[in-house]
Amino acid sequence: MKAQKILISFLALLLLFLYMGATVHPVLAKEKRIIIHDRQTVVPENEKVENVIVLGDDATVSGYVRTAVIVINGNLDIKKSADIHGSVFVLGGNIRQEPGAKVTEHVISVNMNNKTLDSMIFAGMILLALWFFRLAASLVFIILTVLFGVFTRKKIFSGMDPLYMRPGRLIITGFLMMLALTALSLLLTITVIGIPLVVLILLAIFVSFIAGMAFLSREVGSEFSVLKGRSEWLVLLTGATILIALCSIPLIGEVIFLLLSWYSLGLTVTWLYQKWKNRKNIRA
Repeated sequence: MKAQKILISFLALLLLFLYMGATVHPVLAKEKRIIIHDRQTVVPENEKVENVIVLGDDATVSGYVRTAVIVINGNLDIKKSADIHGSVFVLGGNIRQEPGAKVTEHVISVNMNNKTLDSMIFAGMILLALWFFRLAASLVFIILTVLFGVFTRKKIFSGMDPLYMRPGRLIITGFLMMLALTALSLLLTITVIGIPLVVLILLAIFVSFIAGMAFLSREVGSEFSVLKGRSEWLVLLTGATILIALCSIPLIGEVIFLLLSWYSLGLTVTWLYQKWKNRKNIRA
C-alpha cells in the first residue's frame, strides 16, 4: 500500500511537471502577488495564482490556485477560504486542511520523516522526468526525420559536387555558420522587431538539422544488406534510430549531437550555395 502511494505520487508529480511553467524560486505562478514570510509562502485570500511550488519551506493557501500545489520538505496549510482546482502534492511534510476548503483533485502526502530520504526521492523523480523528456524528444526527432525523408524522396541534396561533400568540410562550414547565426541572433534580440527574425533563424536551423538527419539516416540505413529493396521509411527509421541512439550516449552523445548539427547545417548551406551557383550559371 505504501509503495502504491509513492508510485501514485510520482505519477502525479510527473504529470504536473509536464504542463506547469514560470519562475521557480520559491513559487511558480503567473500571478506574483504572493506574500513570502521568513519560512513560509502565503497565497492570501481573494488572490488568484496559476501554480504554487515551494521547496524546503512551509506554505499556506487561502486563495485560488488554478492548477496545482506542490510542497517539498515543508508543511502545507489549506485554509477554509482556499479554492484549489487541481492536485495537491506534499513530499516530506504534513497537510492541514480546514473544513470548507475546496480541493477538486487528489490530495497526496508522502512523509518519510527523513528529509535526506525525501530529497533523494525528489531527485530521483526529477531524473526520471528528465529521462522521460529526453525519450520523448528522441521519438519526435526520429518521426520527423522519417517523415521528412519520405516526403522529399531523395530529391534534397541530390546532384551535389562530391568535392563539397566531405564530412570534415561540411562540419567546419556548419560550425562557422552556426557562430555567425548565433551572433546575428544575439544582435537581433536587442530590438523587439528582431525577435521574429530570431525565431525564423531557429526554425531554419531546426529544419536543416532534420534534413541532414534524413540524409544521413538514409545513408546509414542503406548500409544494412537486410534492408536492400525494403521500403524507404524502414531504411530511414533504422538509420534515424541508430543516430539518435548515438546522441543518447552520456557525455559522448552531446558531442555527437553537436557534430550532427554542424554537419547538417553545413550540408544545407552547401546545397543552397550550389543551387544558387547553378542557377546563376544558367542565366549567364
